Amino acid sequence: MFFMSYFHIKMINQQFRSWTVINLDNFRYNITQLKKFLKPDVELMQIVKADAYGHGSVEIARESEKLGLKWLGVANSDEGVLLRLEQINSRILILSPSFPDEIENIINYDLTPSISSIEFAKKLNRFAAQNKKTVKIHINFDTGMGRAGFLWNQVKEAVSEFKKLKNIQIEGVFSHFSMSENKENEFSTIQVQRFDSVLSQLKSADINPEIIHLENSAGLVNFPDFQYNMVRVGLLSYGIYTDETLREKIKLRPVMTFKSKISLIKEFPADFGISYNKTYVTQRPTRTAILPIGYGDGYNFLLSNLGKVIINGKICPVLGRVTMDMIVVDISNIKNVKVGDEVTLLGNNGNLTISAEELSRLYNGLSYETVCNLGRRAQRIFIKENKGTTIEPISRRTFIAKDFSNTKLEKIIQTSLNQRLNSNEIGSIIYQELLKNLFSTADREVNWKTNFVHSVKFLEIKSPIKLGTETAKQFYLTKTKLSYHKRLVNEKFKIVCANNIADLEQYFLSEDVEYRWLLDSKIDLINSFHIDKILVDDIILKYKIKKNNRISYPSELANLEIECSHPQLKTLIGKDVKFTIDTITYYPKTKHQLTIYLAELTKGISVTFDFSETPIKDVETISIFAGKEKYPKELKKNGIITLKSYEDEWFFPNSGVVFVW
Repeated sequence: MFFMSYFHIKMINQQFRSWTVINLDNFRYNITQLKKFLKPDVELMQIVKADAYGHGSVEIARESEKLGLKWLGVANSDEGVLLRLEQINSRILILSPSFPDEIENIINYDLTPSISSIEFAKKLNRFAAQNKKTVKIHINFDTGMGRAGFLWNQVKEAVSEFKKLKNIQIEGVFSHFSMSENKENEFSTIQVQRFDSVLSQLKSADINPEIIHLENSAGLVNFPDFQYNMVRVGLLSYGIYTDETLREKIKLRPVMTFKSKISLIKEFPADFGISYNKTYVTQRPTRTAILPIGYGDGYNFLLSNLGKVIINGKICPVLGRVTMDMIVVDISNIKNVKVGDEVTLLGNNGNLTISAEELSRLYNGLSYETVCNLGRRAQRIFIKENKGTTIEPISRRTFIAKDFSNTKLEKIIQTSLNQRLNSNEIGSIIYQELLKNLFSTADREVNWKTNFVHSVKFLEIKSPIKLGTETAKQFYLTKTKLSYHKRLVNEKFKIVCANNIADLEQYFLSEDVEYRWLLDSKIDLINSFHIDKILVDDIILKYKIKKNNRISYPSELANLEIECSHPQLKTLIGKDVKFTIDTITYYPKTKHQLTIYLAELTKGISVTFDFSETPIKDVETISIFAGKEKYPKELKKNGIITLKSYEDEWFFPNSGVVFVW
């Protein structure tokens, strides 16, 4: 992380395509306002599940600790372990039912599970006994939420079973309001009566939990008499109202702002269809701004023709369908607009505001969903004390390390890289634990690549060729060159192609696949993908085409599988060899991004995109590398971009780069 003055936050739109600003000052203010409703000796639990509703679980957890909050609520053990790896010491309650394979993490990382079934409690007790531990738990009772937990009228049956479990300590009991946003609804009172009945029966059975909690954010404000001794606060702490009536009772400040900038300004004539399927047709000549965000960034597809943004102090409606990476907005009534101007999609801009509640109402959605999803690919900037900001690394892809046998390291990779890499500290923890411990003293069976060199060159096609249902003029001739070193584990391996990502994904974890390529859905695979050269060391391999029926679309063409082999490979099993794979294929001109990713742990990379002989201009690189070095050195000259790391730098699987134009 790095710090800069608050004034320089205005320079952010020169650095990023989109960004979320998380105002920690507003978060602290909201907690202060919520505490005014607390009775003496009642604790607050801060809910940080789902990455703190998109606000950043680690930073929110740290602020919560500074504010004296002793408890945090998460949805699963992965979220809890991530906080522990970031040195969060608060008590952490897993609110959702856990699976048996989470038990080891629950105990090793001092997490508190909520219990909704006897079967899980028995397995937890058995594991704790084997490890000579006692585990504190919170029992969940369903008083009308209709979700997890024991039914309120099944207390006796549950108690009789729990009394047999000697390595479990019932520390807490809780339930969850179903309709606390509406003060006039009587069901919350009914739930309280049922919960009191549960507590009475537990007391009769000589079970006296130390911590009792029922209320959520809205319950705290609407029903201050039902607090018990802990309250769980979530959405209100982030300045988002779960019901409009709450605005009259508590004044809150939104914590999140989501912004982007104009990437293109374009004039359309009258009677012109905008975006996919022409769901909006211009009534008059219309000046529009193209924004580089879409549903891939969490801007909901249902906001098509409904959404609105703020540009230069004016509301601008969204025209046509929201696409994965772009939306179109009407700027006909705004003067002096230019490419690069800031756009507010959520939050304040001058005297105007687009709140999460307002945005979600446009498509009958939930404000919870809105803030959880917005800014998936955006930089996240934290404002604190109205003067300093912290910029965290961009979101990373998820990664499940099924190939690692060292238990401790597997936990770290699985839990950490399943979440965002929220800071340099977490990246350092993973780097130290995995790369130094694993390769020096631990697991010698892990396989990885070194000296990874991949280049992709686009060329114009001059001679007419038919590619399936498409003509060659709609594609770039694409030459790829790939080389790397790796321990050979199979005497045969595959190169695979598919027409859609769902079919290609089935090969991601296949140990016998060395190269994967995604082709256009309308293109003929066999005639559109060719091997130019394939070697292991200096051995020229033989190859033959195989077919697999598609998983996603069985009625259509098969995936393309090319099996590569040579009798001499048997003598090289277990040895470090050099793979060379060069191909000739085609890439659709209608796509405006090229993704190159790493399928395995990789040491030292060089990735090149050569578009020098095409009309493509202004290519932007979006690095999604996960490792100690997240941003390899970039060289850009005369239509050739190369990203290159130091030879000894390591990168995790599913790292890579997206070239966008």
